[in-house]
Amino acid sequence: MVKKLLILGGGTGGLIISREVRELLGPGEVEITVVDMKDRTEFRPSYLYVAFGYRRPEQISAPLDLLKRHNVNFVKAKVTKIDPANRKVSTTAGDFTYDNLVVALGAETVDTGFPHTWELEPSLKVTDALVQVKSGHVVIGVYSLPYRCPPAPIELAMLTHFYYLTRGLRDKVKITVVHPMKRPFENFGPMAAKWMSGFLQQLGIDYIGVGQSVAIKNLGKNEIETTTGEKIKFDAAFIVPPHKAPDPVLNSDLAKNGWAAPRNPANGDFRSEKYDDVYVIGDVAAPNVPVGMAGTILHSYAPWVVSNIVADLAGVSLGKPPFRIVGTCALDVGAYGMAAACDFTPFVKKQKPYPDCMFLPPSPVTRMFKEMFEKIYFNWLLGVVP
Repeated sequence: MVKKLLILGGGTGGLIISREVRELLGPGEVEITVVDMKDRTEFRPSYLYVAFGYRRPEQISAPLDLLKRHNVNFVKAKVTKIDPANRKVSTTAGDFTYDNLVVALGAETVDTGFPHTWELEPSLKVTDALVQVKSGHVVIGVYSLPYRCPPAPIELAMLTHFYYLTRGLRDKVKITVVHPMKRPFENFGPMAAKWMSGFLQQLGIDYIGVGQSVAIKNLGKNEIETTTGEKIKFDAAFIVPPHKAPDPVLNSDLAKNGWAAPRNPANGDFRSEKYDDVYVIGDVAAPNVPVGMAGTILHSYAPWVVSNIVADLAGVSLGKPPFRIVGTCALDVGAYGMAAACDFTPFVKKQKPYPDCMFLPPSPVTRMFKEMFEKIYFNWLLGVVP
């Protein structure tokens, strides 16, 4: 009998698992279905490029129907309930049963009414806000931890710097980052924090580190109040909104501490704590790993998830691939880029207080790599270049 693999989420996690399992198991062995409430998947790192006019929305997305080319079913529907005890998922397109379930629903953002680059629609409003400020104060505020792509607020600040620099207005515009962490990049270790603090100073970007997981207490029309009582006036503000797990996860027994709970990620086991046939991966589980919300991190441990799924469905062990949780991030500074590569494995295993990170010096080549990877992403997972 053909087994059923049901994947909730058509982002990085859902696409990687569906494609790699299909490469190992044919349609006669497993039926793979991906469910997502959108009919297109988006390359989230390029929301920044949409905000600054470097990309149009259609250039950073592709239709999920392309999965059918690879014998993977796609259903456009919103997940409404996950019932792992009965191996059933309810959606707006009906109920689905499964032999294995992968929950890759990501993290949702809570709207604050301010533009930002963590969703597509608010990214389109960033450009309008930038144009209106010819002199004054622009604030990039991070409401709370955790949020998708930890380095992104700093990247947004640096691109804002470059935007006004190229328009001859940089000396008239003050840029400030308000962040829960006392120092930028301190989650990557003291050396990273020292280096990034110095780099922001060189660019003339102020940094206010609140030192609490929730940084913003109140958001007014032209003023931010931090949770420590500091009030900061602004002419434009881009606010990284609070993030949360989707309600179907929170309302199920897959959740712990507000996020999906993997069994033992330090040993490569991303099964649910309570169910052998359910895997929780990506942003929806990242805070419980604990690592940052980033597709590159998920990609590093995906081979273990795929190996276990294949063993579950086909009864065949592929052996265990080398286990590491790593991440690589390229930041666009404007005229050039910078990059970091971090090994989170010893940190997740509680062997070290910080990940092992290596930082590459600023280079135009790194910026080219960042733009190129966007195209590689779609070609790799969907066989198309938008």
